[in-house]
Amino acid sequence: MSNLLKCFRDIIAVVAIVIVAFVVSGLVVRAVDIANGDVRFLVSYVVPMTIMLVGILLYKWLVIKPKELTMCSIRGLNPTVHIWGLLLLIALAIVLLPLMQLLPSEPRDIPSGVWGVVTLIFVAPIFEELIFRAGIFSIVSDTCRPTVSALVSSLLFGVMHGEVAVAIEAFLAGMIFSYAYILTQSIVAPIILHIFNNIVAYVLLQFTYQDYTINDLVLSLESFDIIYAISLAVLMLGIVHIAVIYRRADELIKEGKTLRDMAPDKGIEKE
Repeated sequence: MSNLLKCFRDIIAVVAIVIVAFVVSGLVVRAVDIANGDVRFLVSYVVPMTIMLVGILLYKWLVIKPKELTMCSIRGLNPTVHIWGLLLLIALAIVLLPLMQLLPSEPRDIPSGVWGVVTLIFVAPIFEELIFRAGIFSIVSDTCRPTVSALVSSLLFGVMHGEVAVAIEAFLAGMIFSYAYILTQSIVAPIILHIFNNIVAYVLLQFTYQDYTINDLVLSLESFDIIYAISLAVLMLGIVHIAVIYRRADELIKEGKTLRDMAPDKGIEKE
């Protein structure tokens, strides 16, 4: 089977796994009556993610049969990547802020209990990075180029978030997470970035002042135009850098090498 056909096969397979996971979990969650809102939120999140993760892992090991384990080296503990990635995520949120106000969105019930906060800030980033970067990205990258793998995994990541406004931001954030995964050759980096991102998102959504959200207050600042211009410049610089990294990764694969050749310390064995 040619690589192109295998690529389509893998993309269709991961899309099917995602759909089946949400359908099955929906039936399971409806069948279980949980009174506590925070616990219900935790269960309604963990069930589909667990089904999805198991399905992705089974497909990866039975069909793809990778020769290497998921990349989890200490290169992921790279403060430069973390700081730069966080700046890009904040710049992205600010640049998209006016658009988010125009797009339709539904009121969301943001959990404030311990289990809800733990789910949003810690459980979700770990689950989602294992599924979308360590799972879907690595599956698709076995037959497709890294740029295609990043687009597919980020698109599914965005669609999973539901409403249009959140999906757009999640898709673009997914491209940043994939960039960190490629650059560091470690799933640790995107997990840390994802945790930072969810903390910022939780603060923006949860806290209000006199019925105004933090987003509303930021938009009303007299200096918002300056903040927006700086954020746009940072984001454009980041897009150029990310595009360069993706192109270099594509070229390595085209030359018959692996993504591990991206790392300057590629001779170091993973943990």
